[in-house]
Amino acid sequence: MIPLGHILWELFAERTRVLLTILAIAWGTASIAVMLALGEGLRLTFGRAMRGMGEGILIVWPGQTSKPYRGLPEGRPLALSAPDRDRFRVSIPEIGALSGEYSNSCSMRRGSKWRNGHLMGVDPEYGPMRHIVAQPGGRFIDAEDIRLQRRVAVLGPRVVAELYGKDADPVGQQIEIDGWPFLVVGVMRPKFQITSYEGQDLGGTWIPSTTFASRYGRRHYSNLVLKPAHPGDMERIKTRLRHLLAAQHACDPEDKEILHYWDTQETNDLSGKIFSGLQTVLGVIGGLTLIVAGVGIANVMYVSVSNATRDIGVRMAVGAQSRQVLGQYVLEGLAATALGGALGIGASVLVIAIVAHVPMRGDFFEVVGKPVPVFSLHVAMIVVLVLGVIGFLAGFFPARKAARVDPAEALRYE
Repeated sequence: MIPLGHILWELFAERTRVLLTILAIAWGTASIAVMLALGEGLRLTFGRAMRGMGEGILIVWPGQTSKPYRGLPEGRPLALSAPDRDRFRVSIPEIGALSGEYSNSCSMRRGSKWRNGHLMGVDPEYGPMRHIVAQPGGRFIDAEDIRLQRRVAVLGPRVVAELYGKDADPVGQQIEIDGWPFLVVGVMRPKFQITSYEGQDLGGTWIPSTTFASRYGRRHYSNLVLKPAHPGDMERIKTRLRHLLAAQHACDPEDKEILHYWDTQETNDLSGKIFSGLQTVLGVIGGLTLIVAGVGIANVMYVSVSNATRDIGVRMAVGAQSRQVLGQYVLEGLAATALGGALGIGASVLVIAIVAHVPMRGDFFEVVGKPVPVFSLHVAMIVVLVLGVIGFLAGFFPARKAARVDPAEALRYE
């Protein structure tokens, strides 16, 4: 066993070069750690914002026929109604949750304050699917609201701020929507949301679908929102929806233009792949910096071997084995890498902590959230693995040269 103190003494014999190399390793380590942590933070932040609209849900819009069918012409517009929704629910057991959605622009008033907003008529299942969760003290639309056609409303935080005040609690108070009084029963808990199809939910207002239909005289939904009982059933549900609608409205069941879909799971998967790719690129850039530093360690080790050739010859002449010489210089390379790596990881943790406390304000961060670098276990394992490989390679090749020194030749070396 070679004493650690001897290894460090041998390593720092070339003090200036070794210190510069350790600093290079520290810089490279901090670079790769911060870059990977930044990529991880962006992936988590944007992933959360992508899921803000709903996770694993399907938005369905009616289209029009693109093929003639049984004497009927192409180009016929289709519509979705409450009977269609009920038929889908009964005929497709793979559907876990389903809601119709009416939408319309509206004027809203509370006292002397006015605003124009977006109004949706929905069913109770809509809230959980779309991640619309009421703040404490309130609730979302329920089955009794639907059955009794109650004039109740759930407001987004932006609506509350404009009509009641930023920190107001409007639950239990009334609001006028297009001249009709509604009772506020809930306020949506703030969330981050980067995707939408009817505007940000922060500025939305929701009322029971039956109330919307009766007040506005609407028979046809703007769209349907559904979620499979199991994610793997999504494609089967799409096909079954199209076939059922085609049978009801005399359309070709293979006409894919009669329904249009937005599969949010596909969007989330694509986003995840993009940010994983970005994280890989950032890691490669940081890794190249470490490789350059590793070359520096190898050069220092070669110089160390050259300067110690005579001493190596003496040691081998008195019985030292090649593996002992090989082990010493491999350990020296690993020690230099470990020292630089420890400094670099410490610096990266400090940088991440500083960035986490930097205030970030603006509309963009209100929608997406503050991206904070995340130095996770995954990031730490990658950094340690890269450091270990570089340290081993940087020490191995000079060590192999040292282990092959012929004792007789080494003793004559000046």
